[in-house]
Amino acid sequence: MLQIFTAGILWGTIGVFVKSLASLGADSAVTCFLRMASAFLIMLTVSVIRHGRGAIIRDKRTLIFCVLLGLVSHGIFNVFYTSSIKINGMGIACVLMYTAPVFTAVASGIIFHEKFPLLKIFALILNIAGCILTVTGGDFSGGNISMAGIFAGLGTGFCYGMAAVFGRLAGEKTDSLTMSAHSYFAAMLFLALYMRPDLSAVNTGILGLGFLYGLIPTSLAYVVYYNGIRSVPDTGKVPVIASVEPVAAVIIGMTVYGEEIGAANFVGVAVVLISIIIMSKAE
Repeated sequence: MLQIFTAGILWGTIGVFVKSLASLGADSAVTCFLRMASAFLIMLTVSVIRHGRGAIIRDKRTLIFCVLLGLVSHGIFNVFYTSSIKINGMGIACVLMYTAPVFTAVASGIIFHEKFPLLKIFALILNIAGCILTVTGGDFSGGNISMAGIFAGLGTGFCYGMAAVFGRLAGEKTDSLTMSAHSYFAAMLFLALYMRPDLSAVNTGILGLGFLYGLIPTSLAYVVYYNGIRSVPDTGKVPVIASVEPVAAVIIGMTVYGEEIGAANFVGVAVVLISIIIMSKAE
């Protein structure tokens, strides 16, 4: 569980990289593509050094789940999340994204036959409420809810939630390095074809920061995350434990960027941490 918790903290640094890349002139398409491309090159290099020819997955079932992991939880996720932010605004987009534990719980119950007793359901509800307060501080203004916005937001939550499921299925017969390399390659190809990033204005500063973006909150975070999934037999717990991400993001925003954090945000942080403790104790 500590590994999943650590991954959540690493994901909490995403905002730093996104803001920094934007200040250098990188738009969302370039930022998303550089993240996946850098992560792919990093994971491919490490996997080849460690496994040689074994870095290529030959088992068809494993390969399918690796492709689904990259396509759904990295590629399509970015498309849905970008659309959700444009339509709904950042606050509501984040709220809808944190429906992810519900999708993970339902999928885990169907695929892995995991039970969900009342204590886990309580922790799940508490977690979603805490994430909402942490991200929005209770302020939902500035959003424009529509059917398209709801679809984009729930699509984001679904793609995010399925990372734990696909990660567990893909990791049954391969290690996290090889699995990550294949999933990032699938995501990179999808983003290149769908978002068509304009790389003509990319300079060394953007490339360097994009590499770090692909390294810290992507390669390192997901390797730790996928290793953590293997140690947690109950997949439904995973997204709740990883929800320390918005807590880390709020703390970074406050300490690094001097963002003002209200009482509701602090209550949300406390609720998220309590839900993680409850979920970790639940059987």
